[in-house]
Amino acid sequence: MPLIRIDLPEGVATDKKAVIHQRVRDVVLKTLAPKEVKYDYVSIREAFGYIGDGLPVIDVDLRPGREPERKKRLVDGIANVLKEILDINPVDVYCIFRETEAHDHYTGGQPLPNWVPADK
Repeated sequence: MPLIRIDLPEGVATDKKAVIHQRVRDVVLKTLAPKEVKYDYVSIREAFGYIGDGLPVIDVDLRPGREPERKKRLVDGIANVLKEILDINPVDVYCIFRETEAHDHYTGGQPLPNWVPADK
């Protein structure tokens, strides 16, 4: 699990959002090393604003445990996707991570277990 929300300017075409969605899911698999793909959530929202003036914003909610290097690779990967698809300069991408304990994350009425890396 992480839950990733990407706020983009209004008017981004649906087909571009679909590509961004899939490519960001791929980045998550390559960087955060999740154990279960079904709990990796990516959503794309439209917001009023301008590139470089508050957009794009990426919110990442996840359980504690990821090293700073994993987080950096995630941010770099998402910035690269936005550069390739929407020609957004990575300097204009703002990302914030929020870590909350596993017992505060529920799916199917059950709390998620503590996060441990799948690649270790």
